[in-house]
Amino acid sequence: MMQLRAASAGFDFDNCLIYIKDMMSCADSETYVAETFDHNGKAVRHGRARVNGIRLHYITAGQGPPLLLLHGTPKNSFYWYKLFPLLTPHFTLVAPDLRGFGYTDKPPATDGYDSGMNAQDVTELMTQLGHEKFYLHGEDRGADYAVAVAGLYRDRVMKLSFCEMVPSGLGLEETSFWTPENVGRQFRKEGIWCWHLGFFWIPHIPEMLIQGHEREFWEMFIKQECYNPTKIEPKALDHWIDCVKQPGCLRGILETYRSGFKNGEINQQIAKNKLTLPIMTIGAPEFFGPQVEESMLRMAEKVDQVEIFEECGHSLALEAENRLAASLKRFMLGIKD
Repeated sequence: MMQLRAASAGFDFDNCLIYIKDMMSCADSETYVAETFDHNGKAVRHGRARVNGIRLHYITAGQGPPLLLLHGTPKNSFYWYKLFPLLTPHFTLVAPDLRGFGYTDKPPATDGYDSGMNAQDVTELMTQLGHEKFYLHGEDRGADYAVAVAGLYRDRVMKLSFCEMVPSGLGLEETSFWTPENVGRQFRKEGIWCWHLGFFWIPHIPEMLIQGHEREFWEMFIKQECYNPTKIEPKALDHWIDCVKQPGCLRGILETYRSGFKNGEINQQIAKNKLTLPIMTIGAPEFFGPQVEESMLRMAEKVDQVEIFEECGHSLALEAENRLAASLKRFMLGIKD
């Protein structure tokens, strides 16, 4: 330990040394960094792409055809940390932090968070990475963006995995209505009452109520969506909540909901010329369940593969990573475990 010497009167060197030792001890102690690894235990590659007027953070790893992964709320690319080592032997995985989330920029405008903007973000990312055609998997909010990518850039997406979501403008809004039918859906395993959609849409009020209570709110929010809450590990929660506390992140997340009506208009336009690419839907009985397939048939000519993950909630990649990996390999590549 370096000894401090000075002639300044009144300075408490003993306490200063104790403080420095404590800080060094903390630095030496084991701390967890939210890192994702491939099947060989090698850390993924991080990057920042300049796309569509923003800097977008992403991770990538693996070998084989490209598979783009789009996360939901309030998560980011670390959401896929359990899935990466299961899929990197078969795919080149690309997982961005969506606009407003994680380490990606949070534009101050309130009209730049719709699914069209997000679709352009991630499609430009795949172009920069040299992936002209790619497989696509989205969950929750990421699934709404995934179907926009598939509808707006039809020559780019080879197959679509649309999971645990009902498209905006084609049924999502109705799930938020306060009715006996909606409130009772979860008990009957027929879907979910999405009470938060209207709350997140309100300007300013959610920020006022959530700020300072990020841990309490988001932990409740994520775990209440689960079948088994212990599948949501503290390291993931800690990372997401740290990110939500970044300047602009909470507002950025909420703006994705405030863009919901525009997302609906985009989806309704896509539905006029229904999707023809191969599509898989996965629902979980503790959340959207059968509503996923039912709603996708409003946008697509058909759904090629339909799955319901029993004893699973909204976060498929955390609660049922092995089943999800097997389904993606089977649907995308024809690989049967």
